Formats: sequence, C-alpha cells, structure tokens
Amino acid sequence: MKDDTGKDPAKIHAILTAALQTFSQYGYRKTSMEDLARAAGMSRPALYQYFRNKDDVACSLVRGYFTEAVGKVRAALAEPGHPEQVLEQAFRAKLDGMEEVLSAPHGEELLELGHAVSAEDVAEGMAQLEQGFADWLEVQSAAGVVRYEGEAREVARVIVSALDGIKKPPFDQLDANLVQLAKLIGRGLST
Repeated sequence: MKDDTGKDPAKIHAILTAALQTFSQYGYRKTSMEDLARAAGMSRPALYQYFRNKDDVACSLVRGYFTEAVGKVRAALAEPGHPEQVLEQAFRAKLDGMEEVLSAPHGEELLELGHAVSAEDVAEGMAQLEQGFADWLEVQSAAGVVRYEGEAREVARVIVSALDGIKKPPFDQLDANLVQLAKLIGRGLST
C-alpha cells in the first residue's frame, strides 16, 4: 500500500532501518547513496525515488526519532507515580532506541548529525518534548504533586537540556546518569 505521496511506507521504513545501521557502522560522512541503496537491497536510482540525497535520509531519521520519542515521553509522563519514577521512565522513553547509535563506532558523529544536517527538525522535536514536560509540570503542579518557580515551559527546557547533556561519552555511564538526573530533578520538584 502506498501513502499520500505515492511511496510505499514499508519500503521507506526498510530504507531508514538500513540507513541507520549503515551510518552507525561506517559513519555519515563515509556513507554514500550507493552504500545506502545496497544496504536497503535496492538500486541507487530506486533509492532516489524515495530520497533526494543522503541529507534527506538523515532528516527523515531525525524526524522519525522525534515523532516516536515525543509519543513515548508523553505516554510515560501520563503514568501515575512519584516524580522521580515518572521522570526516570520519561527519560528512558526519550532515549529508547538510541542504544544502537550510542554503542556504534560512529555514535558520536551520529549524535551531532541531527544538529548539522537537520537543525530545524531537531529544534522542532526538542520544542515538542519541552511542551510535553511543560504540560506534565502544569498538571502535577495543579494537583499539588510538584512545585517550581517560573514558567513551566522554562523549567521543561532545563529538564530537556539536562537530559540531552548526559548523552556524552563514555556512554556506558548513560543509564546511571539518567537515574541520577531523574532523582535530582524529581526530588527537587516534589512538594
């Protein structure tokens, strides 16, 4: 079945899955459209029917990541629980699926890729994440569960920035840092 653009969503998914694996293995800079086509099991001309160039593929990966992340984060924030627990689950939801990227030989390059190639998509995705956290803060504040000074959106921006800040090498510390960050912020917000 094809989408509104006449493209097969299953084929797009297969291309993007192959692209992520290829970028992770060889790095974005060293990967060519020929490499991506080969990994997706198609010809280069067929790949160009779906994506204009390598940047277009990368932008699609970034948009797809944020679409999933925002949905998962909002779902985690909707669950009941102490702010520490809810934040930990929301943080895990935001980072879900990044294990492959972070553990890849070119993981660091791929983390920077979004900002270099798809800055608008990253900014939009981050804004949606911030809004999710802001909405949660407002609901929890109205229920007397959390307290904070200033605007919810500003506090949410700090939360998202802090979460983004723990994605630094060595990545083997990421889980422990995530838990510590959730504890610090959750306890600080708790009434």
